[in-house]
Amino acid sequence: MTENGGPPPKPKRKPKDILRLRGQRIITEEDLDRTFPDDGEAGRLEIDGRRVLHGFVLVFLVFLLVAAVVAALAVMRGDLKIPGWDPPPIDTAPEVCPAGPFDYPDNGSFTVNVFNSTNREGLAGDVSGLLADRGYKVGEVASKEFTRTRITAAIISGPEGAANAFNLQRNIPGTEYRVDERTDASVDVILGEEFKELVPENRVDQTPGPLSCPQLSPEPTPSE
Repeated sequence: MTENGGPPPKPKRKPKDILRLRGQRIITEEDLDRTFPDDGEAGRLEIDGRRVLHGFVLVFLVFLLVAAVVAALAVMRGDLKIPGWDPPPIDTAPEVCPAGPFDYPDNGSFTVNVFNSTNREGLAGDVSGLLADRGYKVGEVASKEFTRTRITAAIISGPEGAANAFNLQRNIPGTEYRVDERTDASVDVILGEEFKELVPENRVDQTPGPLSCPQLSPEPTPSE
């Protein structure tokens, strides 16, 4: 009781935002909110960071793809040389026409392969039959593509078959001789669009002579 008979006054409490336990301040939820950002904001920042990283990676990959395409085109055009990627050197030595002259060998002493490079169906079979009638040993008979079709025929052999090719040139007028790397004495006859007929058998010139090679360089003589 007080002197005037009233109840004693209540003790004054400390403000709500300052709480102490045994003299130490207690950290409240409001203190934590002020110190650390809201979880939702942190999550948004993390998602935005991932989006930026993904965008950077995508742009980088697109750049690498474009660079690879540009480099490939440059290599194909020959503008860019990559060490070790060059194709092996190609032997560009010109083919030469054998010098001759050649003797006329017997028709049955070698094998003839007959090919049709035209659209005339059955041409190779017809010509191979005519050659067989003259005593030639006919080998393969088929169609074959050839770089030049506006010719009578191309006669092709290796070095061992040069004289045999000369024999066929005397039987098929207007032919062109080509040489390849075969090691046997066989001869290929590739018939072209201009082929019409064989030289009549009784009019074939069998005297020695040279090969006709309009597409080849002449073989150099020993003095050259």
